[in-house]
Amino acid sequence: MQNRHADLDGEQTAAVSGLLDGQVAVITGAGRGLGRAYALAYSREGAAVVVNDVEAGSAASVVDEIVAAGGRAAASPDSVATPPGAAAIVDSALEHFGRLDVMITNAGADRRGPVLDLTAEDWEFTLGTHLFGMIHCSVAAGRAMRHQAEGGVIVNITSGAFYAGVPQLAPYGVAKGGIYGLMRALAVELAPFGITVNGVAPPMTATPPVLAYLEQLADLGVPPDQVALLRDGMPQPEDVAAITVFLATEAGRRLSGQLFTMTKNELTVISPPSDAGTVTAPGPAWTLADLSAAIATLPM
Repeated sequence: MQNRHADLDGEQTAAVSGLLDGQVAVITGAGRGLGRAYALAYSREGAAVVVNDVEAGSAASVVDEIVAAGGRAAASPDSVATPPGAAAIVDSALEHFGRLDVMITNAGADRRGPVLDLTAEDWEFTLGTHLFGMIHCSVAAGRAMRHQAEGGVIVNITSGAFYAGVPQLAPYGVAKGGIYGLMRALAVELAPFGITVNGVAPPMTATPPVLAYLEQLADLGVPPDQVALLRDGMPQPEDVAAITVFLATEAGRRLSGQLFTMTKNELTVISPPSDAGTVTAPGPAWTLADLSAAIATLPM
């Protein structure tokens, strides 16, 4: 395991605000895009950051940015896709900074295309990085945090794609739906250890993969003005990083099992499905006719 580690001298630490002083955060997939924005935001608040990315050069570059701004960081090139890789990422935090307070499971890679044309390998690749990567990292982090008196914070990054039904992104949506289920289960199981687990579902954000996806929409016949409207209305990665930082603060640690989405000026809590549309059968059991009549009354 190779790690890049850098600390600054005292003269440069004034750039850090200190809200998360003393905390250590691991952010997977932090070499670019949203992960990079999360890493920089945590560093600005005083946390030491393990910047994980399988592209070692990208991770090292973000470490250099953190160092230049007055922070502390270590780079980890290990893969989230296997339990040993996830354990090595956690070990990076323990070896360099002595503890682990926050795990943000952000890394993922996917394959896209018409669902009827995707291969089994396409599905396995996407689920292996997005879903199983988050499982492995959450479990590894939980095992380290449960021995700490202060507990810890796990933030699982998911996406609205799991409930929106986005064309060309079926494996991605399935993986993100599994992450939501993972978050809800972990929030219950890890509560006795003082570990909070929440989810963040960023909206479509101006990152290279999303911008490339918009070009695909244009190729699929979506009118250019609609594509331009989507592009112009997207927040930047730094606009949605604040909620991930908040969840590591004293106030944020009072929350668990919640799913948030955030833009530059809007915050939404996404609630689980409710039974607001429940209808009772008129007889002792449902008949097809009763179902037809009942379903017609439901808000769908």
